[in-house]
Amino acid sequence: MFRIPPVWRLRIGASLLIGAAVMLSTDLLPLRRLEWLTENSRLKLRETYNFIPPTGKVVLIAIDEKSLATQGQWPFTRTVHGQLMEYLGKAPEVRPAVLGWDFVFTDENFDLELDRMFAAPLGTAGYPIIMGAFTDAAATGIWSQGKPAPRLGLTHPLPLPPAVVAALPDMRGIQIPIVPLLDVSRFALLNADADDDGINRSIPLVVRVGDRVFPGLVMASIMAYWKVEPTDVEVRLGEAVILRSKIAGEQRIPIDAKGFYYLNYRYELSGTESAERGLASVSYQGLLEELTPWAAFGDAMPVVPVTGKIVVVGQTATGLTDLGPSPLRPESGKVLVHLNALENILRGDYLVRTAFWPGVVAMLLLGLLAAWLLDHFRTVYFFTVGGLVLALGLVSWAMLVVGNLMIPLAAPLIAFLAQQSIVTYLKIRDEQAQRDRIRRMFGSYVSPELVRRMVETRVEPKLGGHQDEITAFFSDIQGFSAFSEVLSPVDLVDLLNEYLGAMTDILQDSGGALDKYIGDAIVAMFGGLVPVATHARLACESAIKMQMRQAELRAQWTAQGDRWPALVHSMRTRIGLNSGQVVVGNMGSRHRFNYTMMGDTVNLAARCESGAKTFGAYTVATGATVEGARAAGCECVFRELDRIVVKGRTEPVVIFEIVALSPVYLSEEAFTCLELFAKGRALYLKQEWAEAKRCFEEATANEPLKPGRDMGVESNPSLIMAARCVKMAEHPPGADWDGVYRMTTK
Repeated sequence: MFRIPPVWRLRIGASLLIGAAVMLSTDLLPLRRLEWLTENSRLKLRETYNFIPPTGKVVLIAIDEKSLATQGQWPFTRTVHGQLMEYLGKAPEVRPAVLGWDFVFTDENFDLELDRMFAAPLGTAGYPIIMGAFTDAAATGIWSQGKPAPRLGLTHPLPLPPAVVAALPDMRGIQIPIVPLLDVSRFALLNADADDDGINRSIPLVVRVGDRVFPGLVMASIMAYWKVEPTDVEVRLGEAVILRSKIAGEQRIPIDAKGFYYLNYRYELSGTESAERGLASVSYQGLLEELTPWAAFGDAMPVVPVTGKIVVVGQTATGLTDLGPSPLRPESGKVLVHLNALENILRGDYLVRTAFWPGVVAMLLLGLLAAWLLDHFRTVYFFTVGGLVLALGLVSWAMLVVGNLMIPLAAPLIAFLAQQSIVTYLKIRDEQAQRDRIRRMFGSYVSPELVRRMVETRVEPKLGGHQDEITAFFSDIQGFSAFSEVLSPVDLVDLLNEYLGAMTDILQDSGGALDKYIGDAIVAMFGGLVPVATHARLACESAIKMQMRQAELRAQWTAQGDRWPALVHSMRTRIGLNSGQVVVGNMGSRHRFNYTMMGDTVNLAARCESGAKTFGAYTVATGATVEGARAAGCECVFRELDRIVVKGRTEPVVIFEIVALSPVYLSEEAFTCLELFAKGRALYLKQEWAEAKRCFEEATANEPLKPGRDMGVESNPSLIMAARCVKMAEHPPGADWDGVYRMTTK
């Protein structure tokens, strides 16, 4: 019987919960705002990369900056409007097919004669004129000039079935144009409520007021343009408004259940920013100035861009109230909402909004496929997740371009990313459990650092190695064989555990990796397991910290009185360091091996540790290590001891003593010692043995460590070099001496 693994049960369950949560959140404002952002982005991309020119049948007469500058403060004197409409009606060659006003004339002028002068030319204009009206929540019924309207004039409500009327939201009251305009023009509703981000994405084609339904400005303009009577209009809520025209045939305009039409917003005005190919517009003042010489004085008839077009008069001047953001621009004339809707209807260019759930379900199913890839092809998984996000964006844009489909993008994307976050979390949790199992299995047998490397790389231990640059570390307790003679086995183990524990803690805290213990000796490396650029500095600092910690242990053991013999009170450790290329990896048999280091660099580090006794020093590093440490900003104090050739090698190497962690740890006597030692070393290389010996002897008095005074100290570098000067004076090396000291023992 097939059983779903536990991790897959969690993944599927989480996917179902995420899908349900997202679907229940689609009406919440944060998610809606995200969806609007994605819609705006797609519309902008479409404008840039898939521009379709407008039909050219819609023109805006713009109340622009030029119009304001000429006519003065808005609103203009109404007789100016009447004059413009009179001029446009002078001859068929200049008449628009229909002219709509995207603002209202609902209040009487202080001079009623001006209103009559405004209305008079409309009766003889020779083309349909549509005035704006607006819904008023404070009114009940139809109002004009501050009181119930005595008549509707040329405007007729749509004769819709009672069931359709009842299903529309009731606006209860409207303000319509002043009475003088009602008998010479029609009115239509300008409703175009913005979403919460200030952008208009839909407009009502029909508006209910009580038991009557009136067309919106777009609907009324199209009806006038196609010569559709109110009786030729059918409204199927949730489907379409059906217009039956003898000119255009049957036209179906999609609407939602409340009678709203969703804009397929394509255009801004021509000449603004990147929309040079946008909607045509003409300045209100510019048009008036073109028509005046012909209409008033009989000059030649001008060619104007409004002839035979659907014309809307609206505001575009900065500072006027009818401006706001659009899907394509941060600020745009709101009249463009009506113009875009008219363009959509004339072209049959309708936007179709799809449901949320198909995209959410599809992305969650693809997300489960991505989770399978995470289990089997980790690298492919990350490319797949990124690819699916990109594909969702590209598909949503392509659907808009090719099929005018506005598919939800934010909801599927949020569902997918939330699902993948949980998938990733579950994967991390599972891998962490596996890592813990590996640590438990191997932690008792190999170093923690090696276990960490194995876990991170997910590579099982196997034979073989690689070349790397490291600093090799060797330490050994001076005269440790004597400890077993004076300590019981139990005490010896206790002592070693305390000592090795303290030293190993410093080693690992400093970034070193333990290779092995050889009795009391410690073999370690800085680098090798993982790349460490400052391995030389870390090794030098770790070595001197171990010497400082051992001084604390000696004081601690001494304070315990008879618990430990004097030999323990005087315990000293010698340390050798060398840096260079080595081979690091698993060495041994197929069944048992150790992660270790091999190579000449390792051998030289071991020789430095054993050879430190020859120079009376306890912490010795090669020139390669000192150079690397200084390059990494190490503040340790180094003393150049000698140039040597160790047994079994032919190439000389410079060796240094690590004297202190930084200069602040040195006394004045120690500084004097180092200066005298360096001076004696220079004289020594010149074969001035007597002067060199004198400098070394003076340095001896200031040495940090002195035999007889410091327990366990048998010699020091100044004593060693002074004695060597005596031997060199007795047996001079000759004029061709290169200053190299050749060691004869390991």
